[in-house]
Amino acid sequence: MVEAEWKLSQRTPDSDPPYIAYFDEVELAAEIGHCFRDLGRSVEAAERGAGSIFGDGLNNRSDFFATMVQAEAYINQGEIERGCEIAKTALQLDEGLKSARCFQYVREFRERVSPVMRGAVEFRTFVEEARTFRLWRQCGLTP
Repeated sequence: MVEAEWKLSQRTPDSDPPYIAYFDEVELAAEIGHCFRDLGRSVEAAERGAGSIFGDGLNNRSDFFATMVQAEAYINQGEIERGCEIAKTALQLDEGLKSARCFQYVREFRERVSPVMRGAVEFRTFVEEARTFRLWRQCGLTP
């Protein structure tokens, strides 16, 4: 991750091939957030991934993925209410998206949130609210 950050800082606008020209500090922050999430390091996932969410309407799909990672990170470190609010934000972003990968993220979110956290009142309340969102319903998720 450190090497990726260093390499990214060394690039020039004309040094990238067209297929990777979109990749910037925001994309790297999202990838690092995903890495820490996958390593089970929720605190680092929340810290490092936070800079990857714009919410400007230009990158809703990327924002959706990064936001779901953030939500899971906060919930699994015990900040259930904050994580659930972030997850609702992600589900709102998805209302205009059609992506199998979005379905996958919602399913994984539900599976990866620890059983202890899933039993919390705040999370159960979130699940009730989440049922109003298309993606949650289409995934067939229940408490």
